Amino acid sequence: MSTKAALKAAKTAIETKKWDVAKEQADVVLEKDPQNYWANLFLGRALEGLGQFDDAAKGYTDATKIKPDEANAWLGLRALYEKQAAAKVDENTQVGLKLAEIYAEADDAHKSQSAIDKLVDFARKHGTKLQYARALETQLPTSPVYAFLEGRLLSPAAVYTRIAEIYEAEEKQTISSQIAERKTRLGATAESVNIQVKQEVYGRSELESIYEHIINWTSDDELRREYEEKLLQRAYDTLMVLPAGKKADKRDKVMKLAHDMVIIKHPFLLAWEIELEWRSSGVGVEAY
Repeated sequence: MSTKAALKAAKTAIETKKWDVAKEQADVVLEKDPQNYWANLFLGRALEGLGQFDDAAKGYTDATKIKPDEANAWLGLRALYEKQAAAKVDENTQVGLKLAEIYAEADDAHKSQSAIDKLVDFARKHGTKLQYARALETQLPTSPVYAFLEGRLLSPAAVYTRIAEIYEAEEKQTISSQIAERKTRLGATAESVNIQVKQEVYGRSELESIYEHIINWTSDDELRREYEEKLLQRAYDTLMVLPAGKKADKRDKVMKLAHDMVIIKHPFLLAWEIELEWRSSGVGVEAY
């Protein structure tokens, strides 16, 4: 049987859900031409129909490697991952973003936006809060499709605000659970455990950067003030738990943030305390 005839037979078998026949015909083509895009795609579809999801993913992925800018195999992967719900949230996000890029390159704004909306909604429904946050990042200015879809997506300030809310809740829960767990260790004190846990969580936190993005992107003065307060509070909290020799840069940042608030007479008590007590007294870095 010729390659063309085998591909046609595989396609017909898929349409009639004769998965074993479809797999057999795709394999016939692949034995002669392992780089045949449609044979790999049909193999993935047949294996998906047979419930062999891992092998199906390989078939689709092999097809995407042959024609990375062709949508069909990526669509196959997305459908496969959607069937697996919570088990494939991050993979679905990556595939959805790739589809959005393909449609953007084809100048199809509707399909590109739809791909982004779909991956975000999928992560919201099936993923963890952090997976949802990662999906939301596909709508940010750092996304490869942002420039093409600007004006069709939520504002960056709104997206960053939602991500900030997720990270705040996750970090609060992590700090609480880690402190509770470590307090039971032999020789641990409440103060040392509190400092150690916060050093670790704040050290890998992205919240300061996210707060800065909200401040820079929002046109809402009230929201800007709210996140300027949050930024100062987080920078200050981080400073308080840093080791003695690593405070200088963070203290400089805290003092600048506080000073900027005082200059515009923003009524945030922490800012005024820092400005009046630290700057006027000239207290050294190590005191904090």
